[in-house]
Amino acid sequence: MSDYESVSSNDWDEEELELHTEDSSEGSAATTAAYKPESEDDFEEDGFDVGTHGGGSLENVAEFDGSYALTEGFTILDEGEAIDLATVPPACDETYDQPESVCGRDDRKKISGTTSIPWRMICKLIITTASGSRSGCTGWFIGPRTVMTAGHCVYSHTRGGWAKKIEVIPGMNGTVKPYGSQIGTSFRSVTGWTKSKKSTHDYGCIILPNDTLGRRVGWFGFANLSAASLRNLLANNCGYAGDKPFGTQWYNAGRISKVEARRLYYMLDTFGGQSGSPTWRYRDGKRHAIGIHAYGGCPNKSTRITKPVFNNMKNWKNM
Repeated sequence: MSDYESVSSNDWDEEELELHTEDSSEGSAATTAAYKPESEDDFEEDGFDVGTHGGGSLENVAEFDGSYALTEGFTILDEGEAIDLATVPPACDETYDQPESVCGRDDRKKISGTTSIPWRMICKLIITTASGSRSGCTGWFIGPRTVMTAGHCVYSHTRGGWAKKIEVIPGMNGTVKPYGSQIGTSFRSVTGWTKSKKSTHDYGCIILPNDTLGRRVGWFGFANLSAASLRNLLANNCGYAGDKPFGTQWYNAGRISKVEARRLYYMLDTFGGQSGSPTWRYRDGKRHAIGIHAYGGCPNKSTRITKPVFNNMKNWKNM
């Protein structure tokens, strides 16, 4: 099995594929993510290196304790059972939701130079929900107009459904918006989240009005890795944590401790407001997201980028 998992359509049953059917805030016709044969052309801008193997490495963040990140909580998690967080409320509002968790010693580090890669590709999201309340999440560019995030950041079951609007602020640093911002009103998710409320299908995106921001800051690649390649992988995460000063980015890293069919588990420290942030592999100067951070509980969790998720992301990226 290659690093970029090649699967046949038979490996995903019809019920599972149906849960990945696109749902849109605009009510447009949805399409089911289907298997597409892998080729070099399919990966193009995402920089995929088909057929290679190997772990990830840490981003260069001043004073981050990499030795601690390599081993934190690892022996505990190998025996851990999956935790069903389907009943946990969405984590969009820093003021009352804290499903993301600081695990053990808090070794998060603030990102000061948010205009550098990859930090400028990560966005503060200020959400106006369908009910009119305000909340916060994190997002990240995967294409010129497309900002990936958690499904519950664009569609909240507890706050009336699709968001009214979301302000996207790349590289926000306190009160500074180094690239300005854009307002998104077009959103995508999947019926597994919007209709079936499955936390394992909690992912979505924002389609911006134009490509002005994306062309300036760039975007992450993303990968559908095999379980063998994900297990024990050293992964990075960064987002806008609600327990820290408003508009500041915070980084953490550590190993993937458990891999399930639709989820990744780790002891990376996070907090409310970081829902939707990227969990990525950094290797040979390339960054590929492998999950969309969505839930906590120590271990904390990302929605895994499986083949159906990957296919949707490819479609959304090119909008």
